[in-house]
Amino acid sequence: MNKNIICSLLLTLVSLGADAQQKSVKGQEPGQTADTAIVLNYGYQAIDTILCSKSPDTFRQIREAEAVVQGITDQKAKNRTVVGYVLSHPDSDGSVYLLGHVMGVGNGKKCLSALSERARNGNMKKLYDAYVAGMKEFDEMTAKTREACPIGKEAKDFTLEDINGKQLTLSSLRGRYVMLDFWGSWCVNCIAAFPDMKAFYEHYRDKLEILGVAFHDTKDKWKAAVEKNKLPWKLVIDTEGTDSVAERYGIIAAPTYVLIDPEGKVVEWTIGSHESIEEYLMAL
Repeated sequence: MNKNIICSLLLTLVSLGADAQQKSVKGQEPGQTADTAIVLNYGYQAIDTILCSKSPDTFRQIREAEAVVQGITDQKAKNRTVVGYVLSHPDSDGSVYLLGHVMGVGNGKKCLSALSERARNGNMKKLYDAYVAGMKEFDEMTAKTREACPIGKEAKDFTLEDINGKQLTLSSLRGRYVMLDFWGSWCVNCIAAFPDMKAFYEHYRDKLEILGVAFHDTKDKWKAAVEKNKLPWKLVIDTEGTDSVAERYGIIAAPTYVLIDPEGKVVEWTIGSHESIEEYLMAL
């Protein structure tokens, strides 16, 4: 097989991975992406076979990178391991291969910028270019969030119905850090993040309050998800329409996390992973 076939296959896999993520954001059920997972699995096996015959060094580097994360089931630990590997192996094709495992936009940009010219322009160039293009597209998509939720500015106040049917106002929580968690019962990634979030909340609850803001949801499904996952933090449900809190905050995907300081100002926001928020709190 020639290089064009390898590159086409790599780009197809990147596209499929993005499609799987998009489906979870739009609220489709996990089973609807099962076909994507199968194609991704066998696709990467095919890449291994191709690279083994065309470039033994690249194949070896990918296998070495895979071995580093193999068996790590905790996503947070896996992410730290991947980021650490990429930063310490900037010349490796395996580092480019591992970019698909990086969680958090900040970590993604850090890893992309750390890669050497050799890694960027080697056998994995097309995959690297695809990730760079994806990051650029992400920046364009999140321009709405950056404009609506600027760092250093006062967070937009709101009042919504909580899980007990009472009205809760964001500004009533001033005096502590507040992390807004924009989520929905339809969001697979949001639900998957709850175990880690519970540990995070338990560790920082002396100075942090989490306020879960469900959007694009129904009360019945929202309450069922809260009960099933036994969420211990404050919870409200958003209204629909142009006056919705999610719309006012420029939310384009779930989960999105917004950290507000005790004075009511936005100090950090992130999509997909709250790791950068945890790093912020750890530095206090």
